Amino acid sequence: MWLLYKSNCRTGESHVLRKTLCNVTGLKNEDTISKYTNKFKELELLDKYSIKGYNEEAGRISTSITYTINIPTMNWVRFDASLLTEEIPNKLKAFLVLLKCLCLNNTNATFYSKNKIAQLLNMDRGTVSKYMEMAIKEGKVIEINKVFFITDVNIIVDLPHVKDSFTFLDGITREKYKIIHDYCVERNVVPPPYDYKLMEILYLYRYNRPEPDLEAAISNETEANYYSLKYNLSKLCPNLPEQVHSLQYFLTSLINRKIYKERFAQEEVKEKVELYL
Repeated sequence: MWLLYKSNCRTGESHVLRKTLCNVTGLKNEDTISKYTNKFKELELLDKYSIKGYNEEAGRISTSITYTINIPTMNWVRFDASLLTEEIPNKLKAFLVLLKCLCLNNTNATFYSKNKIAQLLNMDRGTVSKYMEMAIKEGKVIEINKVFFITDVNIIVDLPHVKDSFTFLDGITREKYKIIHDYCVERNVVPPPYDYKLMEILYLYRYNRPEPDLEAAISNETEANYYSLKYNLSKLCPNLPEQVHSLQYFLTSLINRKIYKERFAQEEVKEKVELYL
């Protein structure tokens, strides 16, 4: 992960020193770094080449290594670089990234059992249990109704883009969803999956003001509080269940129920007509 962090995000090229990788990973010597990078090269995850030259600063012949990491175009996950500096064991950080690979698309939740997780990650069950317990103790994972949910905010949830939607509106609904997502995570509650249609309703019928602008407004300003999703989540949804299965849970509390029901009735009629034709 550190090699990825020390590489160019577009080209995958890195000139990081083995000494630097030793310092940030906690590995004892540079030979261990070479061992791992050689293994990555065998697996075709990266390429590397070395050049010998005279190092004027050190006053000796030295070898510089250039790594080129293969940037995947599919089957990848994202995490914030802040994950690498968290005060938890490095092996736990690696486990969280591996666990993310087993989560449902566009979520941080996996319904696999520990046995299945061990099988898919090529680990023994005891090791999976050890790291899962460690992750739960550190507040990085919660288990609810046999669902494991990663609560570490540095493990990024990539939301799907919606076809034929306005780019601006799609982006806004993602931002609003993140507010709901983070609200759930802060309370150790498994959040519902992203649903563009439901977030669109939430946006169009009340929460259509930019949240930063509302936060900058006077705190006791009635209008600002009315349109603020952050403000109303704590006021209108103070007690959450262990797991929220759909964003409809929030819509019924966060917007006018009459408007919500009317909009959904229109959607149902539209769908029926289209199917009939």
